[in-house]
Amino acid sequence: MLNEWFYSHPTWEVTLAVCSVIVLATLAGLLVFNRLVHWEAREKDTTMTGLSYALAGGLFAIVISFVAVGVYEAMDKGEAIASAEANSLSGIVFDSAGLPADLASRVRDDVDKYIVTVTKKEWPSQQAYHMEESNFEEGWALLRRINFDLSNYDPATMGQATVKRTIIHSINDLFSARRARLLAAGSHLPDSVWQMMIFGLVLVSIYIYLFGPHSFKIHMAVTGLTMVSFGLVFSLIIALDYPFRGDLSVDDEAFLSVKQIAASIFEPKADKPEAGDKGAEGPHAVTPEAKDKNEK
Repeated sequence: MLNEWFYSHPTWEVTLAVCSVIVLATLAGLLVFNRLVHWEAREKDTTMTGLSYALAGGLFAIVISFVAVGVYEAMDKGEAIASAEANSLSGIVFDSAGLPADLASRVRDDVDKYIVTVTKKEWPSQQAYHMEESNFEEGWALLRRINFDLSNYDPATMGQATVKRTIIHSINDLFSARRARLLAAGSHLPDSVWQMMIFGLVLVSIYIYLFGPHSFKIHMAVTGLTMVSFGLVFSLIIALDYPFRGDLSVDDEAFLSVKQIAASIFEPKADKPEAGDKGAEGPHAVTPEAKDKNEK
């Protein structure tokens, strides 16, 4: 399937392949068209062809520009969704300091497991577009467990009650952000949009064929360069079409950052001896000789 090939290869390879196919197919069509319709017959109507081409080509350029902007905004929205999910996780981790020690430790462990699940299992699945429910069930189970632990917690003070409400709010935001990420990971341009763009590209190619320059080499060069420009835009749209899929996609850096910061803040610190405590080997330690002397 074409989609599998597009998103399993580096962006530069996809761009080279798309541009090559568009240029070669268009030049082959121009070669056939040039044999069927002599350039002198086309030259007489070049002015009319140019006016019509300017209108059709301009409209097509506007359409694909809007499509390119749309997929870029979808990519930007995907990054915002991933950041919102990571921010909700960081809120849960930091606010857990106000919970009882055993519950706080359990919540932080579950958040850490959730981040590992997202970055090690879900993100590769999204990039490969393996969006089966089984690939994401572990993450949902961890969130449900965090929510269950907090829901069953009975605060003893007003401060703990405030902390509980804040964390529950963060958990609700986390559920919403996760759901939005999975929906965004499966979104892409409809097939009808791709069909419209391909039909528009064919129409623009035919308009270019209708020009009648004296030099066929110049005609081929202009046609090839025009198609390269369209091929670059098509390649950009392909690369950005799936925000979480392929080589050029939303990364998991926000989640890794939360994991790193939480580990540095809540990691256990080793007990250090006080400055005045020299231990058994310090200057005030009693040696066996001094002990014997004291006994005498």
